[in-house]
Amino acid sequence: MKIGIDCRCLEGNITGVGVYLSNLLQNILKLSDQSIRFVCYFEKKIPPFSWLEDARIEKKILSFKTKNNFLWSTFILPICMAKDNPDIFHAPSYTTPFIKTKKTILTIHDICYAAKPEWYSYKSDFFRRYYYYKSARNADIILTVSEFSKNEIIKHYRIDSKKIKVIYHGVNEKYFQNIDKNNIVSILKKQNIEGDYILYVGNIHPRRNLECLINAFIKLKNEHDCFDRLRFVIAGKDEGLLHKLLSLYGKRKDVIFTGYVREEYIQPLYNGAKCFVYPALYEGFGFPILESMACGTPTIISDIPVFREIFKDNSLFTDPYNINEIKKNIYKILTNEKLQKDLSGKGRSCASLFTWKDAAAKTLKIYESLLQKY
Repeated sequence: MKIGIDCRCLEGNITGVGVYLSNLLQNILKLSDQSIRFVCYFEKKIPPFSWLEDARIEKKILSFKTKNNFLWSTFILPICMAKDNPDIFHAPSYTTPFIKTKKTILTIHDICYAAKPEWYSYKSDFFRRYYYYKSARNADIILTVSEFSKNEIIKHYRIDSKKIKVIYHGVNEKYFQNIDKNNIVSILKKQNIEGDYILYVGNIHPRRNLECLINAFIKLKNEHDCFDRLRFVIAGKDEGLLHKLLSLYGKRKDVIFTGYVREEYIQPLYNGAKCFVYPALYEGFGFPILESMACGTPTIISDIPVFREIFKDNSLFTDPYNINEIKKNIYKILTNEKLQKDLSGKGRSCASLFTWKDAAAKTLKIYESLLQKY
């Protein structure tokens, strides 16, 4: 069985989709024998991941002068796949070739573009939304990461539920490992972080509700002098909102925007935080929450359906639209040692239920079932 995979998400500074694909492929390789082969397609550069040196992986760079996802996926990729002739093509991030020529599996992590179009530019994203929709309709099987996302795909894309398979993300085992305190302090200093802090990790985008969270943090400090030296660390790359946030809060020394944080620095950030806060308005799963829980960091998350599905009662839930409630929940965790320990233990137990080995085994079965179907 030969699987072709669009691996562009592994190039450069990898974010959630890259983390998903990297962990998924590593674990599929561990579970499978020599009968499975992968052709990994890149656009610019092959990243230096050791697992990519596995003899079962063939790596190809399909360079294209213009950075255009549609043109690369629709023309460059299919031409190369026609020569390589994979049995199945797996697109890990929303889009497939416009004209399907292979059995196709598509991973859709969420459909925020369709569900909340008001957060995006209509003119620039109209075609992208259509392309996502077309890709979903073209796919033989859609993988998604929660029952919530499955229902959203059915609702907005009008796709048969039998075509959609839910496979939860896993969490890398390294996040359960204890880190030396001196190592944490050293890495935090490199990010110009000192003292106690609360943490957010993720892209800086309107759906992440950061303006509301920052206002809750400021209100907490204004009302309680004991938090005078508390910091709020926002770690993640900009998705169009950073300029506004900097104009509003950029002069504050207690709100720290780190920008994109390299993977080796993420775990110490989680471990050093007093609590992790994620008041998102819309999500498909919630990767950073799971990572934070695995580190034993108490979490505060939005009371939205997808988080209730994934994280049960293992976090402190809050109304993401209510600044006072967010503020009160941060205060609860910072001042209640028993609550801190309770959420830390429950979070670790919750995170331990989500493994990449399980996700890989289920994905491998879907590869095999699609291969046998036609």
